[in-house]
Amino acid sequence: MSTAHRPTWAPAKGGEGQGGMRVYAPSRQMSAKDQAGQTTLKFRQPGQAAPSDVRHRDLLAELEEKERKHFRETNEGNFEVERENDLKLLEAAPGGGGTLAKGKVLVPKALDADDEDEAESDDESEDEEEDEEAELLAELERIKKERAAEAARKAAEEAASAEVSAKDELIRGNPLILGGATSFQVKRRWDDDVVFKNQTRGEAKAQKTMINDTIRNDFHRRFLNRYVK
Repeated sequence: MSTAHRPTWAPAKGGEGQGGMRVYAPSRQMSAKDQAGQTTLKFRQPGQAAPSDVRHRDLLAELEEKERKHFRETNEGNFEVERENDLKLLEAAPGGGGTLAKGKVLVPKALDADDEDEAESDDESEDEEEDEEAELLAELERIKKERAAEAARKAAEEAASAEVSAKDELIRGNPLILGGATSFQVKRRWDDDVVFKNQTRGEAKAQKTMINDTIRNDFHRRFLNRYVK
């Protein structure tokens, strides 16, 4: 038996009991690239921001010190002053519980003195827009009603014409209503007189016979006439 259709590894490995090389345990092969590269869990060592290193550190104080250093280097202001201003803003915010939140609310100064005039003009323009919108809606409603009436009229006309045509077809299709001599002869097909139709109508058809004999049956006779004659 040829092994050309089998893969390379299948004929090379042979059978389990070939040549007395019996393997009682299944072998396992794995590529080195498929093996796990890290088999142990790594932890932070001392000096790598381990939990034991940051447990006794004041991170907030370190952050504030870094901010002070940044302000000193950039000369953008004093860190303590900035911090006091931030605290004042937090106390002045609504719900902050500060002195400004008890009765004093900071109101921004108006930047434009013509706000009242602009508000009045805005109200007038809004009224004009509302009037125009109402007119457009009324016009749209009128157009919709006209289209609906036109569609209903066309539907009624089509229904009436369909009813009239149906009655005409019923009258024309009933020979008793039309009266007169009516021929019920079926029309001939267009392919009744073609050349290649019913060519074997007049030929004698061979009768099929059933003979339970392998020497005298029709198939054996045809075989002898074709190959032995």
